[in-house]
Amino acid sequence: HTHFISSNPLLAMCAGAPQLGRMVPLLIVSMIIAVRVSARVPLIIDTDIGGGGCRDVDDVAAICMAHALADNGEAELLAIVQDTQPPACAGAISVLNNFYGRDDLPIGVYRGIDLTPSPPLPFVDDLVANWSSPIKNTSQVSDAVHVYRRVLSAQRDHSVVISSIGLLTNLKALLQSAPDKHSHLSGRDLVARKVAVLAVMGGAYPSSGPTCECNFCAASAWGGLDHQVAAEASAYVVKHMPPEVKIIFSGFEIGIAVQSGAALSSCAPESNPCRRAYIDYEGGLNRSRHSWDPLTTLVAVRGAAAAGCRECTNCSGSNWVNATSGSNRWLSVRGLFGANSRGTAQECPERVN
Repeated sequence: HTHFISSNPLLAMCAGAPQLGRMVPLLIVSMIIAVRVSARVPLIIDTDIGGGGCRDVDDVAAICMAHALADNGEAELLAIVQDTQPPACAGAISVLNNFYGRDDLPIGVYRGIDLTPSPPLPFVDDLVANWSSPIKNTSQVSDAVHVYRRVLSAQRDHSVVISSIGLLTNLKALLQSAPDKHSHLSGRDLVARKVAVLAVMGGAYPSSGPTCECNFCAASAWGGLDHQVAAEASAYVVKHMPPEVKIIFSGFEIGIAVQSGAALSSCAPESNPCRRAYIDYEGGLNRSRHSWDPLTTLVAVRGAAAAGCRECTNCSGSNWVNATSGSNRWLSVRGLFGANSRGTAQECPERVN
């Protein structure tokens, strides 16, 4: 069934209750476009929402936008998994799911023992304490690898899109997972069979230089934790993702060029948790934040053009990630390190701000 939906390039959460069609611009964009929807995109979000990792609020925008895209008939949300340690972060995810009427949406959490216990950002505790949700912390959710394997095994081959907007800890664990009751396939083979696209908010292009982008390294300069764990996971996933999976890398330089969230102060009611998270994080009304994660999630569902970008041309090569530092660079010679030679970086020559 194919139909047309008139909507904005980015969808936000400015409604007292989530309803189809009641969405307004999230970013500072003005062009209304007609989106042709032939099928809902099966979507999994892998996030470090507000705790551990890079400790930011734009994950909230990404998740709320994904729910809006699902309401709009463009996406089918399959699961949201947390790739960091703070227990309350799963509760914040549950608050957002509850607000959009999706309490049954599976939530998973990284169960590795190599992450440092840490408190979440204040907005996480605020949402969990003051909004309704069936889940309050990670003790109530499953291992993210189990969620991934259960959900993926039930999907059509080469159909699932993953938006990775945090550390790559879960994806590394998934690739290394063994056959189980959900699938006789190894993790890598299951990903190769079921996943069509992996959109990664990670790295900087063509190079991060001597430093590293936070999702690839959990850099302390960005308030991150677990640098070595993050860098090793990033290098592993980039190198070992099956060639059947198309990878789109959305770099630091893309999301920093677009602001989001300020409009929620005026267009969303106080009952909206997406609005509250931004006010808490920014310390007041009408303040915005860079848009790394919502742009990556939008691209995962609609493609690069929806974010005013395009997949780069004449750039065949590999994204090489240093497993010690987390720094990255694009290698134009295909397969030079035997790493990910199918990755595509985005470039945004016509960014709409």
